[in-house]
Amino acid sequence: MQAQDQELRRDTLPRRVLLATDLSCRCDRAQDRALRLAERWGAKLFLLHVLENEKEQELPSWRRERSAQEMLAERQIRAATRDRAINAEAIIRRGSPPEVLLRTAEELDCDLIVTGIARGGTLARAILGTTVERLVHRAPMPVLVVKNRADRAYDHLVVASDFSASSAHAFRQALRLLPDARMTLLHAYRVPFEGFISKEANRDEFLQAARSQCADFLAGIPAVKDRLDRLACLIEYGSPDELIGAYVWDNEVDLVVLGTHGSSGAFDILIGSTAERLLETLPCDVLVVREPSSLQAVRAAMGATQAGA
Repeated sequence: MQAQDQELRRDTLPRRVLLATDLSCRCDRAQDRALRLAERWGAKLFLLHVLENEKEQELPSWRRERSAQEMLAERQIRAATRDRAINAEAIIRRGSPPEVLLRTAEELDCDLIVTGIARGGTLARAILGTTVERLVHRAPMPVLVVKNRADRAYDHLVVASDFSASSAHAFRQALRLLPDARMTLLHAYRVPFEGFISKEANRDEFLQAARSQCADFLAGIPAVKDRLDRLACLIEYGSPDELIGAYVWDNEVDLVVLGTHGSSGAFDILIGSTAERLLETLPCDVLVVREPSSLQAVRAAMGATQAGA
């Protein structure tokens, strides 16, 4: 019952946003984006800083209730929210950053986690491979990975879709969170067994099938009807990661939205390597939307039925 209530509540605008930060300048971009979104939605913003493998220290009497990091976080929040109508709270906790972030987000019943990554070199890969990667693997709520400065609201989104129920859920989340943005629904298709059959002879057939799937996909999302003037559907031949990357580089895309599971391995973000490559290489922000528990249950039931057959 609690899980159902959480999923129903997430059909409304986010009320609680968690920002994961190390309080350094490299997290300024994620902080600015989180502030902008919280202000727009009227949501409460939690700024969480995790002290990793740090022991309690002897402190002067006037600091025994609050650590230096807590005071720094509070000062940072006050400075960032000055003259802005935002309800914000700083939280300092100790432990493994991914574990503490996930536990805190669930304890506070947050609707979105916002985080950033270091840019360039092995440091970016190391951070992506520890905290961010675990968040997108396990967080039940969407995770926004911020790379760029929040100079403007998200204006142009790309939603990667394979027309599965999971990608439909991700698309609905994009429509709910950012209804005023221009959106491009991008679908990549391939001709099966290209090494054995003629790709040229069968490509048009699979393109027409993809277009039919797209029409059915959009018909199943009522919210699309009010946004047709700001929606473009793009169906292209090729691999998803290459097409998404090329489109983002060639167009002014602010955000890419990815679902956590799909009907094809290329979009299976929890298992495949497509998401990792996109998170590392895309020049824009990325929103990762995990499929809801109801879809996971359906997937498990289908798997059990197929195994029994």
